[in-house]
Amino acid sequence: MAPPDTPSASFDPLTATAVDLLASLKSGQLTSVQIVTHYLAQIQKHNRAGLALRAIISPAPLAIALTHAHALDRERAAGKTRGPLHGIPLLVKDAILTAAATGMPTTAGATAFAHCFARANAAVVERLTQQGLLILGKASLTEFCGHKATCTTAGWSALNGQTQSAYVVGGFRAGDLFMGRSGPGGSSSGSAVGVSAGFAPLALGTETSGSVVMPANRAGLYAMTPTRGAVSLEGVFALSRDFDKIGAMAKGAADLALLMSALGGVKVDESIGRGWEHVAIGFVDPRVWDAFRYNEPRDESVDAQIIAHYDWAKAQIQDRGGRVVYPVELPSMESLRYEGKSVSHSVASHQIPSLMEEFCSKLVDPPVRSLPELIEWNRKNASRAMPEPHTNQAYLLETLESSMTDATAAAALAHGRRLAGPAGIDRALADHSVDFIIGPGDCAICAVAALAGYPTAVVPLGILEGEGGMGQPQGLMMISGAGGEGRMLEFMRLWEDVVGGWKVPLLLRATEEGE
Repeated sequence: MAPPDTPSASFDPLTATAVDLLASLKSGQLTSVQIVTHYLAQIQKHNRAGLALRAIISPAPLAIALTHAHALDRERAAGKTRGPLHGIPLLVKDAILTAAATGMPTTAGATAFAHCFARANAAVVERLTQQGLLILGKASLTEFCGHKATCTTAGWSALNGQTQSAYVVGGFRAGDLFMGRSGPGGSSSGSAVGVSAGFAPLALGTETSGSVVMPANRAGLYAMTPTRGAVSLEGVFALSRDFDKIGAMAKGAADLALLMSALGGVKVDESIGRGWEHVAIGFVDPRVWDAFRYNEPRDESVDAQIIAHYDWAKAQIQDRGGRVVYPVELPSMESLRYEGKSVSHSVASHQIPSLMEEFCSKLVDPPVRSLPELIEWNRKNASRAMPEPHTNQAYLLETLESSMTDATAAAALAHGRRLAGPAGIDRALADHSVDFIIGPGDCAICAVAALAGYPTAVVPLGILEGEGGMGQPQGLMMISGAGGEGRMLEFMRLWEDVVGGWKVPLLLRATEEGE
């Protein structure tokens, strides 16, 4: 159903931030009904039609969305607001459970669950709706967060197809790497693309190892995942109960701080008001951390742009009075292996069968209730469940063959956490007296933080130009010690003054102006 006509609303969904919308709601210039209507129209324009970004699997049904928006408008008119983001819409990754009352199934990108509603909303959905936020859509994802087929292209699922970047003309290029430059970059890609395309001002994603910050980097956004355990994972499809986290995405630093505060468990104001003279940052060597590995074919001009942007960022911080330490060393991913294997991958493979059963148990009448049943369902429905270009379920099969026990999983986890955390990130922070550590947006320092259970974040920096750059954003990846979210959010506020406000993807702007 098409969104209805509404009175003229003075905002552009491509540029509006949550802070902008809140000011208009408070002044009476906008209503939540108008806001919701405009965002649903933008989804209709470019999700399946127009640029066919496929960032949303299930938009909120119009009648349900408008009913909620009317209720929030009535509350505001009566002088009641539930929280700082009252009346603001957001997207949530389709790994986060939503009950039938929302009108949006929870699929994890799988055709087996295409029509499955949750028995109850995830804890994070309950928390945010109780604070007056509106769930406007379930964002697309790499099917089962990337743990189904061999090297599934980031943002692809059997149910929804390929999510496309709002920056790249022509979308994902055949033959590119599964995390290649032409793609949206990570399992929470729908959340990132949705915000960049003006489908909502805010979004939630989940990550095991970089799946929030990497797509946010490719979308030119501000994003953060907090310290592990700060935000409840109850009601979220996860690859690992020991690594997965919920994260937030936004167009600006103030928006992100508001959403992180709403999520709870995160102190966002511990250093508000501090200036550059109180900022101390370590930068890793981009060559050591192979910030160029997603260029296929390798393009030296893109490599040079990444280095130039990175050096510019360091210089900007120093010129404003911040202290920069370069290079800062972190343990390599090879050194963090346990018995020659990736800790996060091997532990996740061990835990997925039980987590899949838990996920199925929280759905109403799912067609399968266990991983073996899912594998068999996929086999019997291969044309729908395993279409081109990902015609296998090798990773799901691999989990059934895992030889890891609970004891060896615990040992691997302890090994990885110690080396990545106290002996890795914490030691580097202490040795150099810095608050956090930065790398290029597409580098793997986020995987070190994920192993430690520490916060990850990303901020925008610039655009990669030319045939190899494809107009993709390239930001700065940030990691810190446990509880370091406040310092990173404060840096984001300062950094936004350096790079300026949100910039609409040229592809979208050109499309809008050409209508």
